[in-house]
Amino acid sequence: MISHPEWRSSSPFVTLVVCVAIFTDIFLYGLIVPVLPFALKVRIGLADHDIQLWASAFLAVYGASILLGSLLFGWIGDHTTTRKDPFLLGLIVVGGATLLTALTTSLPLLLLARVLQGVSTASVFTIGYSLLLDTVGTKRIGTALGFTSMSLSLGLFAGPIIGGFIYDIAGYTAVFAPAFALILLEILLCTLLNPPPGPKTPSPEHSPLLPPPAGHASPPALVFLLRSPRFLIAMAGMSILNICMTALEAVLPIYLQDLFHSTSSHIAIVFLSSSLPLVVLSPLAGSCVDRSGPFWPAVAGFALTAPSMMLLGLVRENTPRDSVLLRLFLFLFGCGVSMAMPAMMTEISMATEAVEKRYPRVFGVRGAYAQAYGLSNAAFAVGTLAGPLYAGYIREWAGWVAMAVSLGGLGVVMVLLVGVFTGRECCREEV
Repeated sequence: MISHPEWRSSSPFVTLVVCVAIFTDIFLYGLIVPVLPFALKVRIGLADHDIQLWASAFLAVYGASILLGSLLFGWIGDHTTTRKDPFLLGLIVVGGATLLTALTTSLPLLLLARVLQGVSTASVFTIGYSLLLDTVGTKRIGTALGFTSMSLSLGLFAGPIIGGFIYDIAGYTAVFAPAFALILLEILLCTLLNPPPGPKTPSPEHSPLLPPPAGHASPPALVFLLRSPRFLIAMAGMSILNICMTALEAVLPIYLQDLFHSTSSHIAIVFLSSSLPLVVLSPLAGSCVDRSGPFWPAVAGFALTAPSMMLLGLVRENTPRDSVLLRLFLFLFGCGVSMAMPAMMTEISMATEAVEKRYPRVFGVRGAYAQAYGLSNAAFAVGTLAGPLYAGYIREWAGWVAMAVSLGGLGVVMVLLVGVFTGRECCREEV
């Protein structure tokens, strides 16, 4: 790649930079997951009965900041001359958020750090996916998104494990040492990045040859996207996947402490069960999406996610049998997510292209792909906001079983919606 004269704007390098950025961002998020209950008690000084409430609140605040930040960076991405600057800004912000999280003993400042991390996530995901689409085009976006899903999964896989073990061995502040190393590496990679000048996705016949008539105001791109049922279902799929994942991240560590008396290291190992299939299967699922389209991987993914989530309700006793079942159901859940997520992410770009085909020239020369991924990321953020709050409340009010079954029910609903609305065309064909 480096021997190529334009390697800084090549597809492999852009994909590498985006994947490392996504890994870094999610790694920093996952790093705190097994540590947060202990940090809230020991470092912040919260009472035991307040820990579940605040653990859910921290994840919800993070999700709310992603929601607002994604809409902002989606607009910026489609209206700036380069996508590199807002992408780099997000990496700098996450450095500040990580430093604040590592040093503060104040609850309000810890909340502020989560807000800043959410803003960074909004930039990295919204601008990063747009950079990928500009570089590889829609015909190979499934494979590229499979690698980003793998990077996301690696972050979820490595963050809790490394965070839990370092916390047990060296304490809270030491947990963040690998985080700063990753941030510096990604900032270096981003400074080397020379992204392509504009999106590849709009075909020549769809590009505006003439300016719009004087005095004619076209509705915002977001209006056209949100009128598309296909686009809305893709957003709903992203949201429900994240509702289920963040619900487990908020509730499972505390449930494991209560049921199995787990340490942070044990909690990290349990999360391995759902993260490992995501790491292995996501690139394969992305390649499958490019070959067959998003429909069947999405159906299969949600059809596996729903029952595996419901079956978690069977884990109710501190026995070897329940410990094995917990890991098995989490593994199946991870397999379902690894298939559904690349499919839904690819469907975002394909649904956007379908809107542009139906309404030629509506998005202008640069298109609306940053705004489309901004909306997708906002939907993902809604899951981050709703998942912890819903799971924490339902577990306290109705119990673990009701929480697991109700979350699995969302997967059943998505199987039906995907069957009706998701596109069945292949990514390698013109849509």
